[in-house]
Amino acid sequence: MARTPEPTQGGSSSSDDLNSTLTNSGSLRRLLPVGLEEAASRSIAPARSTASASPTSTSTEHLTLTKTQARSAVPTGRSKRQATTAACGACRRRKSKCNGTRPRCSACHDRGTDCEYDTNVAETHAQALKRKYDELQNSKSAAEKVFEILQTRDEKEAEEVFQRIRRGADPAAILRHITFGNALIELALGPETGYRYEFPYLPDMPAFLQRHDNVYLDSEVYACVLRRSAPGIPAVNAQHRQRLTHPSLSGSQQQPYCTVSTAGRSINPYLAHGPAVDLHSDPYHKPYHSATVENSRLEKMQPSQWTSVSTDDALLRKFLHDYIMYDYGWNYFLHLDYFLDDMANGRHRFCSRLLVNAVLCIGSYHHRGLQGRAEYWNPANIVYLFLAEAKRLFEIDSELERPVPSSNDPNGERRLREWEERRLTTIQAGLLLNVLYLFNGSDKIGWRYSLRAIEMAHEINLFGPAQPEMDREMRDVREFTAWVVFTWQSVNSYHYFRTPIMRHPPQVPLPDPIENPQWYGEIWVKYPASQTRFPTHLGFLFKAKAELWTIMNDFSLLSFRDHGLPLNLSIPQVLGFYNRLVDWLHKLPEPLSPRKIVTPHQIKLHMHFYFILINILRPIVTSEWRNGTLSGKTIPPYTPHDAYINATVRFETLIRIYYLRHGFEALDSFLMQFLGALAYMTIDAIAQNPAAPHVETLRSTVLLATKGMWEQAQSVYVARAVLRVLTSAMRPEDVQLLKKFANVEADTDIHSAPLEQPIQSDWPTFVVRLDQNPDTVRLGKTLSSKLERLSLDLTTSSPPVESTPRPRNWSVIL
Repeated sequence: MARTPEPTQGGSSSSDDLNSTLTNSGSLRRLLPVGLEEAASRSIAPARSTASASPTSTSTEHLTLTKTQARSAVPTGRSKRQATTAACGACRRRKSKCNGTRPRCSACHDRGTDCEYDTNVAETHAQALKRKYDELQNSKSAAEKVFEILQTRDEKEAEEVFQRIRRGADPAAILRHITFGNALIELALGPETGYRYEFPYLPDMPAFLQRHDNVYLDSEVYACVLRRSAPGIPAVNAQHRQRLTHPSLSGSQQQPYCTVSTAGRSINPYLAHGPAVDLHSDPYHKPYHSATVENSRLEKMQPSQWTSVSTDDALLRKFLHDYIMYDYGWNYFLHLDYFLDDMANGRHRFCSRLLVNAVLCIGSYHHRGLQGRAEYWNPANIVYLFLAEAKRLFEIDSELERPVPSSNDPNGERRLREWEERRLTTIQAGLLLNVLYLFNGSDKIGWRYSLRAIEMAHEINLFGPAQPEMDREMRDVREFTAWVVFTWQSVNSYHYFRTPIMRHPPQVPLPDPIENPQWYGEIWVKYPASQTRFPTHLGFLFKAKAELWTIMNDFSLLSFRDHGLPLNLSIPQVLGFYNRLVDWLHKLPEPLSPRKIVTPHQIKLHMHFYFILINILRPIVTSEWRNGTLSGKTIPPYTPHDAYINATVRFETLIRIYYLRHGFEALDSFLMQFLGALAYMTIDAIAQNPAAPHVETLRSTVLLATKGMWEQAQSVYVARAVLRVLTSAMRPEDVQLLKKFANVEADTDIHSAPLEQPIQSDWPTFVVRLDQNPDTVRLGKTLSSKLERLSLDLTTSSPPVESTPRPRNWSVIL
């Protein structure tokens, strides 16, 4: 750097210019990692120290510099003024040159004025203007999102947001608080491997369930729930293991249904051996609802292109995510991979506006951030809008006439192919609409959509062999949909005492999930604080459900008639179905075995199995297998009574394990059937012996089941109706306990509060047995008729529940 002599007294003006020049030259070093004062001192201090070292070596007249000489003192490479990207506000107002130094330019430094910049570093004024415009747009979006939060969150959260607005918080800060708060909750939940729900009223697993042959108490999910439990929860230890293996210590003699038969104490193959519990496996340690679906297509999806209901893609992606997460794993009415591919790419082969609106409608029911989602009748509710749009589109698509190709029409074959593709998505949407009407307590109306879907399936020969010219994708989706339609009509026929519409399954057999996994697809989920993806084993679950519901279809064909009494199956017939069901259980693949099940849908599959056993064994519970059995038939090692008790014990155990691991907060529509059945079986046991020593344990079971029904009622309207029927059969003191453990407000009348909408349901209530006349059911014991009778009792001031319960002889049905 050139040496700069100090100015004399007579060179004041030149000195000012020189100092300004030196300051400017020093500012060129701003790229170095030093402070402002240090940078200035490095450019000026050495020159001054050199001049002061020999003050007499240079004459005074040579120290006086003109402006031109001062400029020449600056190195040649920096003589031209560097262009400034954007001047500060003060320099722009006085129209002076600004060197752009931050945080204070040289001109403002010399004049002692405030220096403020409207731009960021290396940003022009035009760029800053555009940035501010974008920020304004984002601010507007943030305000709209805050308004949406006030609409959709519960009262407590909405009140907190409102108070923050009153305190002056801006929308962006509120959104950050909510986003980070939710993230912190997930992080707090994620690493806590001992997290679990606690039973209401009594915290422990009932003693009568702790039988040595109860395989589900030796399952990995139950062991993980208890292994590192919260304070006050007993961990799995040697004493607990001893109770599982020694019936004399298990408390089984106190079980309320009957005494355990020694014939049922055979060793289960799943108890004999099995892999050790993986203590680091997230699905066994964390609730399913804490996970998220891992699918790259969801991130870039724009669902608003497929619906006119909303343009908020972020919200619609949440609905789509929740549909896949909670509903698709059980009600897989469409092939997910092909559907998402076409939806993301705007293709209409396996996706349609009708199908997307129906999917988003179901997803909105599952989205717990949507307040009032059970109010399907409310026009301001987005659930109502999706359903209305899906109904409108179904009426259009289902009535499209089949094109007739002609020799004069070169596009005839293409139009026929497109019509068949549209028929395929319309069939799938019809089944989804049936589910939506089940949510709303209107299965009478919803079943019509399934009937129309089956008619359209026959129109395109869906259940026959695939045509040779079809490509693999179309062949897979057709076969997939054919099995979906068959299993759906099977389970509905069984539930409603109907003769199945289809006598045989589709001609094409189900492929092996290991050899042909793409036929089924897969759902991968990731848990908080984890980098690992976990499969839900969708292929195994699909195949197992289809095989189980095929057995149900055969049972319904023998048992039910559209009019008249059902046929009472003989003991050999019941034994045949019993052996088929048990054989199905033992042939389940390892991920679905009693030891390995963990996700809600996997646990629910086993619930359904024991639920069917309870119902088919109930009519012969007092009989013996050998009465009337044919020679050469396999006879179980225990009586129908023992098999019935075994099924009820395992059924309740599964519901309790489901709750311990996953809770009942997330919507699970099929779970309502099991919760209601458990509640009624237990209410029946209490009514028959109200003074029994185990009555408090039974009370805890009733409270658990009805608490689950209350939580499901926050999402779907039909659960409110079922809860009302359940509470009408409960003792008043138990209803008060339910309010406490279900966090129900004290002034809420669970039993007598009027329902907002009528129930249009043919679903038989739990007080009906399989061997009763379906016409009798329709005349007085459907959900609709029960609710109507309850309403009449209330209007005539009749007490809804007797203070002293009388003995009842109720039985559960499917």
